[in-house]
Amino acid sequence: MNRGRETGIDSPSGTGRKLENEFSWSISRHRIFLECPRAYYFRHYGSWGGWEPDADPHVREAYLLKRLTNRFAFAGSVVHEVVAGVFNRHRYGREVTAAEAKDRALDLLRRGFRESRDGAYREGKAVGLFEHEYEEDIGKREWERIRDRVFRCLDNFFSSDIRRIVLETRIENWLPVDAMDAFPFEGTRVYVAPDFALKNPQGNALVIDWKTGRPGSSGDRLQIVCYGLFAREKWGVEPQRAIGELHYLWIRDVVIVTLDEDALLEGMETIRGSIAAMKGLLVDPESNRAVMNDFPQTENRLTCRRCNYRRLCWPNWPELLP
Repeated sequence: MNRGRETGIDSPSGTGRKLENEFSWSISRHRIFLECPRAYYFRHYGSWGGWEPDADPHVREAYLLKRLTNRFAFAGSVVHEVVAGVFNRHRYGREVTAAEAKDRALDLLRRGFRESRDGAYREGKAVGLFEHEYEEDIGKREWERIRDRVFRCLDNFFSSDIRRIVLETRIENWLPVDAMDAFPFEGTRVYVAPDFALKNPQGNALVIDWKTGRPGSSGDRLQIVCYGLFAREKWGVEPQRAIGELHYLWIRDVVIVTLDEDALLEGMETIRGSIAAMKGLLVDPESNRAVMNDFPQTENRLTCRRCNYRRLCWPNWPELLP
C-alpha cells in the first residue's frame, strides 16, 4: 500500500523532487512483515533508490523484484481495475455490460502476460510476473484458469446486490473510488485505498472492499478497521456510523464488519504493536535507517518458494528444494 511514494527526479516519475524514505504503515506492510521480516526489508529498504541510474546493482535488483506480482495477484488487480472502470464510466453516464467488462479484462490479461513474457518490466513500467522471472513451468491450462477466475469474479460482481445499490445511489453520495490516501495515527502516516464508499445524507457510510480470494485472513478485517479510522479523519464520518463490507467475488460471499468501539480499539492496538515491531528492528528509527541482517529470514520454505526476493536471499535455491 505504499503506492505513490516513489516520485521525484530520481524516481520513475521524475517530478523533480528528491525523495526521502519515510516510515509509514499499511495493511500490506503489516502482512509482509508478519510473513517474513527479511522480505519486508527488501521491499521497503533494500530496494530504495533502485530506480537511480547509478544505483548499486544489488539495490537495483531488489527494486526490480519488488515490482513483480504473481498470477493470482495480477488477476485480482485486473478485477479491481475493471470494477473501478464500471463505476467511473457510470459516473459520466456510460453503462458497461458484463460482456464489455470481460473484454476489457481479457485485454488487460493478455497485454500484461505479453509484457511479462517479453521482459518489458526490466526496461520500464510494465507487468512483471513472478512466474516468468523465475521461469516457472506454468502450462497454458493454468493461465486459462486465471482467465476463468477473473471472469467468474466479474460475473458475480455484475449479478451482485451491491452493484445495483451503488448504481442506484446518487453520484453526489459517492466517496472517492479506489484512490490511495492516508491519515495520521500517533505520528505515523497510515496508507489506505478503499475500493468504494458511499455516504448518505444522514452521515452514515458504507465502505466496500473487493476480494478475489477466499475469506479467512484477519488482515481483511483489520483493513476495514483502517478504513473506519480513515473515514473519521478524512470524511468526518464517525466509525460507529460506518459499516464495512468485504465482498469475496470469486466465491460470492459477503462479510460485514461492524466498526464498533471494541473493533476500533482492537484494531488500533494491532496497528500500534505492528509499528513498534517494525521500528524495533531499525538501527535508527528517527532516520528510518535499516540494516538487512537485523531483519530475520522466515524459516517457512513454502513462503520462500513464492517470495519475489528468493534469488537475493537464497542464491542456491534449487539445492534447498525438498
